[in-house]
Amino acid sequence: MIRRLLVACAALVLVITAAILLFLGSAGVRGIRDAGLVQLVAGMVWKPEAGLFGGLPLVFGTLVSASGAVVIGAVPAVLAALWVTELAPSTVRLLYRRIMEIAAALPSVVYGWLALVHLVPQMQKIARRLRGDEAASGEGLLTASVLLGVMIAPTVLLLSLDALARVPSTLRDASAALGASPWQTAMRVVVPHGWRGIVVAVFFGFARAAGETMAVQMVIGGARTLPAGPFSPTTTISAQIMMDMQNARPGTPQSDVLFAMSLVLLVVAVLVVLGTRRLSQPRTA
Repeated sequence: MIRRLLVACAALVLVITAAILLFLGSAGVRGIRDAGLVQLVAGMVWKPEAGLFGGLPLVFGTLVSASGAVVIGAVPAVLAALWVTELAPSTVRLLYRRIMEIAAALPSVVYGWLALVHLVPQMQKIARRLRGDEAASGEGLLTASVLLGVMIAPTVLLLSLDALARVPSTLRDASAALGASPWQTAMRVVVPHGWRGIVVAVFFGFARAAGETMAVQMVIGGARTLPAGPFSPTTTISAQIMMDMQNARPGTPQSDVLFAMSLVLLVVAVLVVLGTRRLSQPRTA
């Protein structure tokens, strides 16, 4: 009975996932047919109320904010994981991990609210000082990237810790026996051996940043245009879907186009997964 229950649960998850993909695909294809694929990915104007579905600002905001989050959050997280695993005292490692687990479990709306209250005013001061414009706002692409970087850093760090922990201790002992310092061992032995797991962690962080909705919407500005600079407001696919879904009646072209943009986001996620699998596969001679 337990075995049948497990099989039934596995089948249920598979059926639900297939149903979601089928519905998203059918509605997304209708949206692509109504708006046109070129318009969805290269159009400059997004005004569903006027029948204009130029999705380039949405795609650009999604990819750039997620890439900025990787630079701001994922790269320091990997270096921090390397320090925790190889150089930090043993008493610090467990405490550091527990703190990161708590940070990774915080709801995204909490990050968004903290960023809206504390990060946005600081970014506004920086923008006004750099641009010399007293009307400059703290909301924008750079603010969203900083927020996403902070959000994905704990997750990337935890995954990197697991990847580095899988490196055999015998390699560290052999490196130390040859006279290498702990830092040399970390950079020349541990990282080359565990780089595939690190790549998976970074790509996972990118996928999470690209799909984040609520927190991004609170700080990115919500402008449906290409940003003029890092401090200019813009939007992302997921944030704009959340804003437009309340006015899109089911079965209408506006609703189908939103599903089409969801399909574009799914394609991006699939490409990230495939790229991660390709890079993480061990090479055979």
